[in-house]
Amino acid sequence: MRRFVFSDSHGGYKAMVQCLERCGFNNDQDQLFFLGDVVDGWSQTKESIQLLLGIRNLVHLLGNHDQWAIKGFSDKSFKQDSEDQNEHYFWIMQGGDATVKSYGPSGEMPPEHLQFLLNAKPYHVTEDNILLVHAGFDPEKDIAETDTDWLIWSRDFINKCYQLYRKNKYRLQPEKDLVIPGYKEIYIGHTPTTNLNQNQTTPLKMGNLILMDTGAAFSGCLSIMDLDTKEVWQSNPVMTLYPDEGGRNGLSWNALRQA
Repeated sequence: MRRFVFSDSHGGYKAMVQCLERCGFNNDQDQLFFLGDVVDGWSQTKESIQLLLGIRNLVHLLGNHDQWAIKGFSDKSFKQDSEDQNEHYFWIMQGGDATVKSYGPSGEMPPEHLQFLLNAKPYHVTEDNILLVHAGFDPEKDIAETDTDWLIWSRDFINKCYQLYRKNKYRLQPEKDLVIPGYKEIYIGHTPTTNLNQNQTTPLKMGNLILMDTGAAFSGCLSIMDLDTKEVWQSNPVMTLYPDEGGRNGLSWNALRQA
């Protein structure tokens, strides 16, 4: 059985299909780890969730956008209460509108899809001690006692790790400079690698920490990696697969070409 990981597809169903085809994913034999944020951005959240529902050996983690979508489709107060109006507005503006529209005129997510999001895990540790989590964690705390919001939202851990990585990057073997204790490896999404370095368009390996979000929600590609061989396959730039959509960029591929 091969093991694959990818993350942050943000409604980009076409990119998900490309990644699974290009890596030769076998639905009868292989395992897939999805690190969260299947919703919000491109127009095919409905198809994206349906695809994941069809994966036999799936470990599905909760992302911050998934949490927003759960609130948006199940919590009436999320839209109505004055305390939550700002959060609801940010969700809609950060791709939530495309998620709602993907479900057609009713704008209602079917119970099966909502339950899929509700069943997502805040983190996962494999039998061989690999940690998978959407945004990060606190190495000083037991992850089982860590608040879910921290695990799906906070970038503190990534920012600290990247600073250490940059500080030591000119050594002969920089991949050995950063070792996070407690786990064999750690896989994280949430923070696009291109936000850290605009030229980092593939997953970023920093010692035993690997960042899997390569900007599929914006102008980047969706990436999938073999957990054991570290081989990487990528989709086309996702905005080129949805050339007339602004996505979370706010400007479509066709509009950029004509500018």
